[in-house]
Amino acid sequence: MNKMKYLALLVMGPTLAFGGQESHVKNENMTKTDVHEEIYISKITDVTTPISKAKESFPLNFTQDVSKKFSTPNWQSAGDHGVFVNLNIPKFINVDIAMPTHDIRNLKRAINPDLKEITFTQEDGSETPKLEEYLGNDYNRVQAIIMAHKGKVVFEAYPGMNPSDFHVWMSASKTTVGTLCVLLESEGKMDLDKSIPFYAPELKGTAWDKVSVKNALNMASGLDLEETTAAFSDPNSWIEKFFASLFSQKEGGQWLDVLKNVQAIDGEEPGERFRYSTAITQALTMAIEGATGQTYKDVFNEKVWSKLGVQNQFMVGLTSDGTAVGGGLVNTTIEDALKYAMMFTPSWNVVSEQRVITPKVLERIRTLGDPAAYVGSEEEAYSLEWTGEKAERNSAQWDHIWADGGMFKHGNMHQGIYTDPERDFAAFVFSTSPNERSDKMPGYMRAVAKKVAGK
Repeated sequence: MNKMKYLALLVMGPTLAFGGQESHVKNENMTKTDVHEEIYISKITDVTTPISKAKESFPLNFTQDVSKKFSTPNWQSAGDHGVFVNLNIPKFINVDIAMPTHDIRNLKRAINPDLKEITFTQEDGSETPKLEEYLGNDYNRVQAIIMAHKGKVVFEAYPGMNPSDFHVWMSASKTTVGTLCVLLESEGKMDLDKSIPFYAPELKGTAWDKVSVKNALNMASGLDLEETTAAFSDPNSWIEKFFASLFSQKEGGQWLDVLKNVQAIDGEEPGERFRYSTAITQALTMAIEGATGQTYKDVFNEKVWSKLGVQNQFMVGLTSDGTAVGGGLVNTTIEDALKYAMMFTPSWNVVSEQRVITPKVLERIRTLGDPAAYVGSEEEAYSLEWTGEKAERNSAQWDHIWADGGMFKHGNMHQGIYTDPERDFAAFVFSTSPNERSDKMPGYMRAVAKKVAGK
């Protein structure tokens, strides 16, 4: 089975509550069998097969059923219901919204028909199918992919959504949090060597006291909060409790109490080992808000979104107490997402009047992580599995940084952002694919970047 990384618990955990839906939370006496009986998990059926059906309106009785049976485990199991939720986040989760402020920068097209033939060499030495075949195979459940070189779109496909549709970024959202922290550092508003509680005083007196912003950015907290298959299979694990509280409308903000109660790992210091967790990004979101006295949405809008010639709004999902889930619930159209990715490339001026990601900021983002902490991690293994090339490090909330400067961040159900400044290339992908299916889109993105740049 492919190693799995989730934004939230899929099958073994409680039914979580959004928008007033009833919450079926396990008690200590419930067995795993009981849990399975409590949770409805939608399958992949002819409602969304082929995935192109998601381009049309869904039947009324289906949409009503999704609302009635909505839960985080059902949503993120990536069945029929998951497709609908990913395209309609504001129907299920309260969102904060930033509207466009600048004239639209319409991207020019220079479509290269040869790119549909691209393949890449996998970890085992075999060659992948051609990109066109991968996108046309409904097993992969890719909904949209867009790629740009030197400021022009060179490839785009919409197997399962319309270009104007909104879609959730999942953990590709985490790059926004990492970017904001480095931007705040460049402005003298955040010291990455300070502890998380220095900026998020709600966490003072807890295990977070020993975790610097830098170590949090690099997912090396030294805390027992890693998102692993084993942890998600244990109903009493800390990470299960965190996700249940983070998204439950009935919990009234108790996610913060759970965040305060996380414990340090015996014998492990912060900075020593990469351990992926959305809880870390949530703590960073709090630190951003504490350092600025503004909401995450307002900070991101001020420093990034308002600088872009986007066509549509930026939305981010909120917890029950109104705190942004900056590490997973960003929601935009795919072309606007690509414009964000292009800010990391030399073609930033195609989408913005201001260079937000300066060479100094970019270098800081790419080199903040410690390669030694990355060795032997699940993310290192993912980089090889997904692209056939082992990455050098993770850094500033990006999962994979290669020695040539290519950067990738993955999201649950196979979302992804890839930016390659040296090749002046950027790409974004949306998908609703079960996590146990191996994701090859990162490899195709990287192969296309090399092809169009000639290196």
